[in-house]
Amino acid sequence: MIETGNFSEFNDARKRDISSCNDAEIVAILSENSDRFPNIYSLLTETTKFYAENFSDLQKNIKREKRLVVFETPSRVSMNHEYTIEGVGNLPQGFHFLFNTRERLSWLKIFLEDKRVSIASRDKVVSLLKEKIGAELDGFAAILHLSSQDAAMRLYEASDGKPCFIEFNNKEYKGQQSLLLSITFFDSIRNKVSQCRKRWWSPLQEKEINYNYSTISGNANAWVYFKSPANFVLSVSNNATYGQYESSPSNDDEITSLVLTPKGEKLSIDFKISIDVPNALKRWYNVMLYLAYLGVLCGLILVGDVLFGTVQNKIIETFNNCSYAIIAALIATRGWLMSEEQVMKKISNRYTYIICILIALIMTISFVPHTSFDNTNEPIEMMLGNKNNEHSISLDSVDYNIHNNKKSNTYDTLNHAKKKSPHTCDSLQMKTPNECNTPIPVKKKAEVSGEINSNQDTITKENDKGTDV
Repeated sequence: MIETGNFSEFNDARKRDISSCNDAEIVAILSENSDRFPNIYSLLTETTKFYAENFSDLQKNIKREKRLVVFETPSRVSMNHEYTIEGVGNLPQGFHFLFNTRERLSWLKIFLEDKRVSIASRDKVVSLLKEKIGAELDGFAAILHLSSQDAAMRLYEASDGKPCFIEFNNKEYKGQQSLLLSITFFDSIRNKVSQCRKRWWSPLQEKEINYNYSTISGNANAWVYFKSPANFVLSVSNNATYGQYESSPSNDDEITSLVLTPKGEKLSIDFKISIDVPNALKRWYNVMLYLAYLGVLCGLILVGDVLFGTVQNKIIETFNNCSYAIIAALIATRGWLMSEEQVMKKISNRYTYIICILIALIMTISFVPHTSFDNTNEPIEMMLGNKNNEHSISLDSVDYNIHNNKKSNTYDTLNHAKKKSPHTCDSLQMKTPNECNTPIPVKKKAEVSGEINSNQDTITKENDKGTDV
């Protein structure tokens, strides 16, 4: 994206149609009586030229001029003009015309050597204008039915621009042959228009500025210097013809300089100034933007899969990690962009929106219930088979365990029977029937009978083995 505009016109000697005047009554009078009031007609149609021809004492003594255009930001500049005045002794005491501008200049300061000079007020300029066109002014005021002072004020307001007159005091600079006059003010881009079609692929709002340089003197060489803003690239082109200028190389890469040679007439050259982001940074900003777009697209697709299908947990984890990395990179990049609000404003806002969208997508995927499965190399059938095998018991192991348990129980029973004392039976025989016949629970009876039968079977098997031997 390219944003175009222009700086304020400084001393541009243009010609306009009388119908462009904002006073309808004056326009009607001059449309029918232009030959009767030639100075007033010239004042309203060629204001800069009128003042330069009728108040030329100061301008004709300017022998050299310099102009330094320092870009503080891509949209704001600090203008520094310097003029070398020679033949100061020929300048009369009073106010002298210096330049004409159509828009009020911000924080205008004018110095003559090291002293700040006074700028004429509007009433003073009107009084000077009244003296210059006094012969025509009386007849024009009679048609308007106004006094000469009120008619002069209306002509000043209807003229094309705001002329600047400065005061010169002979006593302060007596004996000096040359003086240095300096002008300082701030300017900014006006009449901004965004041209999205030129660079639709990038939201960086780079600048393209039209700047007119009109020389004050027709005999003095003029130097113009353009200093680029920090961290930006400046390029300058002009419409001057061959022989009107020459390039002067500068040791500073941030400064572009040009020398203008009027050769007997005032020059008016149009410059086209481009303020661009360095290519390396421009690639980084755009790549981060496109990568963030891709992350948002993948997040939307993943949310759809989470809501209407199954998603692998590993894919969700990968998306979250990538989103965190993109968010961190966007936050860091946005911190760099904050140094310049005018060029980076739109792309910085997009970074902010994308960060919010990615955070919303991560939260949606995390909190919305979904069906998922782990990604393994084994088929699902083998997984299910392994799970069933974990709960199954081998029949061979069961038979082996039962046999070993029975054998151990048999040996324990035999050993226990051998160790029984004969006194046990005697004691049983001596007891009464009621004492000997103690009731045995049914469950224990079954256990005892089972144990006895098992012991008998074991003894029979042992005997059979002995017989075979």
